[in-house]
Amino acid sequence: MRKSSLLASFRYALEGLKYTLITQQNMRIHFLVALGVLLFSLWLPLTKVEVLLLFVCILLVIVAELFNTAVEAVIDLVTRDFHPLAKVAKDVAAGAVLLSAGMAVVVGLSIFYPYLDIFSLHSLERASHPLNIGLAALIVFDFFLTLSLKGVLIRSDKPEWEPSMTMSLASLIAVSLIMMTANWLVIILVLLLYFLLLGTRLRMKTRKQAVFLGVILGVVIAVAGFFLM
Repeated sequence: MRKSSLLASFRYALEGLKYTLITQQNMRIHFLVALGVLLFSLWLPLTKVEVLLLFVCILLVIVAELFNTAVEAVIDLVTRDFHPLAKVAKDVAAGAVLLSAGMAVVVGLSIFYPYLDIFSLHSLERASHPLNIGLAALIVFDFFLTLSLKGVLIRSDKPEWEPSMTMSLASLIAVSLIMMTANWLVIILVLLLYFLLLGTRLRMKTRKQAVFLGVILGVVIAVAGFFLM
C-alpha cells in the first residue's frame, strides 16, 4: 500500500509539473531558457561548483513559478471577483518569481562572462573588482534602489514620480555595455535597441516622466558605478 501511495505521490507531482508547463507561458519560457543554459554549459569548461550554481538557480526559478501557479489557482478557486487582497497575494507570488529569475540572471552572467571574449576591456583594466561581478552588483543595486524609490513615492502619495523599472535597468545595461566596449558596431546596435525600447515605452506610458526618471536613474548609477569600480 505504501508503495502504491509513493508512486501516486510521484504521479501527482509530475501532473503538477505538466499542468504548469502546459498552462503557464512563463514556465515554458523558464524551461526553454534552462535548456539553453544547460546546453551552453556543456560547451564551456565550467567547474563543478559553477554547474551546481546554475542547477540551483534554475531549480529556484522553477519552484518559484510552481508556487506562483499554486497561489493563483487557490485564489481563483476562492473568488473570481476582484479583491485587493487577492491582488496582493498574486503580486507577491509573482514578485518571488521575479526575484528568483533576477538572481539567476545575475549568477548566469557572472559565471558565463569570463568565458566569453566579446568585449574590449582595455578601458576597465584598472577595475578593482572583476568586471562580471561589478556589473552584476550594479544591476542588483539598480533594481533594489528603483524598487525602494517606488515604495517611498507611493507611500508619499506621489505615484506619478515613480521611476520606470524597465527603463532604469535598460539604461544601466546599455550605458554599461557602451562603456565596456570599443567596438563601434556593438555600440550602434546597443543604442538602436535601446532607443527602440525607449520609443515603445513612451508610446505605452501615459506618465512619461516615469520613463525619463528611469532613464536618468539608470544612467547615473551606471556612470557612478564604473567610476567607483
